[in-house]
Amino acid sequence: GILCVPGVNKNKSLLDLVFDVYGSANESTEKNEASLTTPLKRDSMIVHRLDMDTSGIVIFARTRPAMSELHKSFRERTATKKVYEALLVGWLDIDKWVESADGNDCKKDILEGVGEPENQTALPSENASSSDNTANLGGGEINLPLQRDHRHPPFMRVSTPESEAGARQAVKDLNHAGYKKLIAKKPKPSTTNIRILSHEKWMGHSVTRVELIPVTGRTHQLRVHCAAIGHPILGDPAYGFCGEAHPNGGFSDEIIREMSPTCATFELRKEAEDTVREKCRTMCLHARKLTVNHPVTGDSISFEADPSF
Repeated sequence: GILCVPGVNKNKSLLDLVFDVYGSANESTEKNEASLTTPLKRDSMIVHRLDMDTSGIVIFARTRPAMSELHKSFRERTATKKVYEALLVGWLDIDKWVESADGNDCKKDILEGVGEPENQTALPSENASSSDNTANLGGGEINLPLQRDHRHPPFMRVSTPESEAGARQAVKDLNHAGYKKLIAKKPKPSTTNIRILSHEKWMGHSVTRVELIPVTGRTHQLRVHCAAIGHPILGDPAYGFCGEAHPNGGFSDEIIREMSPTCATFELRKEAEDTVREKCRTMCLHARKLTVNHPVTGDSISFEADPSF
């Protein structure tokens, strides 16, 4: 993948390319007109970006008024909607979640509203049969608070009583070591809407194609939430098999097996990841659709791009 913005080592990024092509228009001779049309500085063009391993739609602003209106729209979540598509390792079966959640409040809290959401139908997939394409495979709402993982910085994890206690102790230890004014940040409520599109085979491995809509916008939210229900995103270098972050989004193997009735097995995760490396496949998470209000006309506009997987 390529960085949307320069990293700590100032590597070339998509922002550099966009600025080189679109950031040097002729300035207006009229001062008032110039304030509307003069290109922004390079770092001010960023509106909506993605992780390096995530593909899909990004937005850069070319003028200050456009930047201001778009930032306000994203910040206040007015008229903006992001839709992602992903391949998850294993077959996520909503029916099994419904059956196992009966009488289990914890499972109901993790994946709320499971079943068949209103007005939702499965989308066609080239790897799915025609009968699969007409089925409504259901979906739900993942509700799991997220926090910074003090054991695996700078990654995120699901917040648990144990992780919160560990974070407070880590801050206390650092303060004793001479670091000043450090405080443990509180976990943030995090919600993701998930809809199953199809069950497929990718290079012989069982995967689930899903639509993901972030209700909140936490760092790595979609990736952590998918890992925390036992189905990490295929090819995720951080939250997938033997990734850099805490496995299972922060849950132990015992907890994930108990809470997720369809969690991907160790063998499947390993075999799928081996194939990902062999095929040089990047993470299968794609920003498929982005809807915003036009910064000048106020009209709702949508951009769409199909994933490569």
